[in-house]
Amino acid sequence: MLANVQALRGLAALLVVFVHLEVLARLAGLHPGLTVFGNAGVDVFFVISGLIMVVTTSGRKQTPQGFLRNRLTRIAPLYWAITLAVFALAMVAPSLLQSTTADPVRLLKSLAFIPYERGDGTMHPVVFVGWTLNYEMAFYVIFALGLLLRSRLAGLALSIGALAAAAAYGQLVQPKDPILAFYTTPMILEFGAGMGLGALFVGDRLPKDPRWGWPAAALGAAALAVMLAGPWLWPQVDRAVMFGIPALVIVTCGLVAERAGLALKQGWIQLLGAASYSIYLSHFFCTQAMTKAAERLAFLGPAAMWAFVPAIFILVAVVGVLVHRRVELPLTDLARRCFAPLGPRPRPTIAGGAW
Repeated sequence: MLANVQALRGLAALLVVFVHLEVLARLAGLHPGLTVFGNAGVDVFFVISGLIMVVTTSGRKQTPQGFLRNRLTRIAPLYWAITLAVFALAMVAPSLLQSTTADPVRLLKSLAFIPYERGDGTMHPVVFVGWTLNYEMAFYVIFALGLLLRSRLAGLALSIGALAAAAAYGQLVQPKDPILAFYTTPMILEFGAGMGLGALFVGDRLPKDPRWGWPAAALGAAALAVMLAGPWLWPQVDRAVMFGIPALVIVTCGLVAERAGLALKQGWIQLLGAASYSIYLSHFFCTQAMTKAAERLAFLGPAAMWAFVPAIFILVAVVGVLVHRRVELPLTDLARRCFAPLGPRPRPTIAGGAW
């Protein structure tokens, strides 16, 4: 387990929470759109996902089928459970949701990781944060195709090349089809960048001198500041540059710092990292409930609204950890028991992806 990467997973999940605090920010008297920087958490996840794909498959035999089976049993069970829960909520209490409706066709597409365009022009599935998982599944398929080649280096080059070609096509052609545009956005290059970083890591090409520890940490902190300020520094720049490049620097610095002996191994930090997938998929229940409570108490004034911010993050963390331990891990274990190949069954692990 890479402790700093685990810590960055927790940070990325908590960053995304800010995106869904826009109404609360308005009630607190802040300027609309101030919380948009939280979107950068997804870009950090994408870089980490590419990195871990390479790290966890290096040095051992890995078939494309085994890789995809491991990924599906890791990602799908919790996502499917929350998708079905949201769909049921849309059926019995649609007023609690915004643009999500109880549409069976959209439910099936969501469960199958097939993107579709909503009436508002967004490409969000039933669980709206699940749009990132549609990308993840596409990444897994591309990476699995690379595993068909005998040479891991050639397979890696094939996967990165496919992502680069798709992104180039999107920029040159500007496809009108929403699904084609979805899969050819420059954002997909972040996954390829993470894969390249993973190749450097497993090839022992990153510095490991103890003197690199604090400089790497300082550079990573500076990159984080630049990333969070991106929407105001250069709002017209594509997110692959605004968020993606700083995210790559942050993850790289995390690896270098750990190799130099500087690692965030505190139990609570590692726990948040382990629960990051559950936090990501469950946090909107918490933010939605707390936002509605804040709206009812808006008469107390903007100052009182600030008290909701730490309360929301505490609630998100507690709920995320509970979902991780009581739902995610049991479902993952069950899925792997059901779909495991014949032979000894390895202990379930959270490694092997962004989550």
